[in-house]
Amino acid sequence: MNYDGLALAAATDEIKRHILGGTIQGVRQHNDTDLTFEIRSPGASYLLFISIHPKFPRIHFTSSKLSVPQMPPAFCMLLRKHLIGGHIASIEQVGFDRIVRFRISSPEKTSILIFELMGKHSNLILTSETDKILGAAKHVSVRMSRYRQILPGLYYSPPPGAGKINPMTINLNEFESAWREAFTESPRDKNICDWLVASFSGVGNFLAKELLLSAEDRTSKGIFNSLANLQKIVMDRDWRPVLIVDEAGFASSAYPIFTKQHPKELQHERSSFNETLDTVFRSIIQRDRLDTEVTSLKNSILKAIASRQRTMNDLQKALEEGKNAERLKQIGELILSQSHNIAKGSKTAHIVDYYDPEMRAVEVELDEKLSPAENAEVYFKRARKAREGAEAAADRISEVRTELEILRRTLESLASVDLPEKAQALRSLLIERGLLRQYFLQKSKKREDEQEFEGYKIRRVISADGFEILYGENSQANDYLTTKIAKPNDLWFHARAVKGAHVIIRTANKPDNVPPGTIRHAAEIAASNSDAKHSRLVPVDYTLKKYVRKPRASAPGFVVYQNEKTIDIVPNTR
Repeated sequence: MNYDGLALAAATDEIKRHILGGTIQGVRQHNDTDLTFEIRSPGASYLLFISIHPKFPRIHFTSSKLSVPQMPPAFCMLLRKHLIGGHIASIEQVGFDRIVRFRISSPEKTSILIFELMGKHSNLILTSETDKILGAAKHVSVRMSRYRQILPGLYYSPPPGAGKINPMTINLNEFESAWREAFTESPRDKNICDWLVASFSGVGNFLAKELLLSAEDRTSKGIFNSLANLQKIVMDRDWRPVLIVDEAGFASSAYPIFTKQHPKELQHERSSFNETLDTVFRSIIQRDRLDTEVTSLKNSILKAIASRQRTMNDLQKALEEGKNAERLKQIGELILSQSHNIAKGSKTAHIVDYYDPEMRAVEVELDEKLSPAENAEVYFKRARKAREGAEAAADRISEVRTELEILRRTLESLASVDLPEKAQALRSLLIERGLLRQYFLQKSKKREDEQEFEGYKIRRVISADGFEILYGENSQANDYLTTKIAKPNDLWFHARAVKGAHVIIRTANKPDNVPPGTIRHAAEIAASNSDAKHSRLVPVDYTLKKYVRKPRASAPGFVVYQNEKTIDIVPNTR
């Protein structure tokens, strides 16, 4: 999606026409990157969406009311304090750069909200009228950037590169002067594009190529005339928004003018650029989520297949070793029957093989530290182990073969998955059937967990239904989880009558809304992280945390509980 200076100019122009002079009635922060501002203008209300997502930064009106966390983030509370009830006095794009400044006035004060659309460095910053930073969606310390810090109390300074040439105000003489300074001979197309991007604010690769394709020739005058046409479009607000689709018909981009870089039949004119942006971003984010989910699930399945294949190899090996069980037993019996001929401390012995029709002598290995009788017992144990291993392998091998078949069929079916929810449902089904491991959060999230849980070893899992499941890895973590983290109406799980992890489901005070799949998911975690994890069936008790009590002076992790229900679980220890 090409959200460059031209796209921002069109979006800002439309936003200004609808909400300039309006009143901010609400601020909602959905996560670390996304916010929605509810603005009331005469006769209508608007939802202005701003995202500093590193991959999809954007600003546009939206028709979507997204969910919000139970507790508003600190930045959201700061914005509410300073902006709600304020009137939008001005909305300005800074030059042609990808920066928008909102001036919000109230009887008590004037605040400035600055949106910097800079890819992974995008930010939303609140300052006073004197440019003193009050807060930001992302704080930038000196350890993160030596050149520019974004911290409360400091004064706002523009981002690096903000001093580029404004392509909307440059004239022919200035352009030709800059051209002569950059090029001593006729440049190639790539050189021209690179120069436009490096020299002019708000010009990205897409717009640079568009200017080049619109030029009559590759001279300075030809490129400037192309730029002059763009200046006229911006000055006259002659926007002709287009929704651009790919060959498969999916919305892939939006632009405020028809572009020469896509076939005409793939560009569909729209009346509102903001509505087009809202549509396009919903489409590309949905497909990005789908790609992420499918790729993640594919990798998980491939790992599971590789694991099952290794298991199959081990089972085949156990079957082969089982064929040798009888011979190991025979050697043990031969050692016992001829122990009087074996010197203590021998590493090998030559004994007569009574099981051989010709009764030839065989050499057997011994442990010199053991007596002949003890060496015989070693062979008997190896025989029993080989026999039992072969029996267990015979029982398990058909099961592993079936699991491999299911995993391979599921892998093939991923090509037809068209929604991220379907990929999530497939993962959930494979987890429930014990074919995949639980899905844990990424390492960066684990670091956040360590801070939230004050260093206690508490793991976080997201169920297929989207619920948070937490569990402790030791008795101290169990204590902290149950006594400090869990809320009264969270669901609490523990394997019955054995040592194991405390497990909770965060219910947001609505335990009745937790679906059965998530309850079973949490119970499986409790069973698989208990001393009974190798049992065929583990009873797991669960109740509301308010019915769990820790007796005074009891050992870490010890609790008593009541009003429990029980669910029987086959532990997943693979």
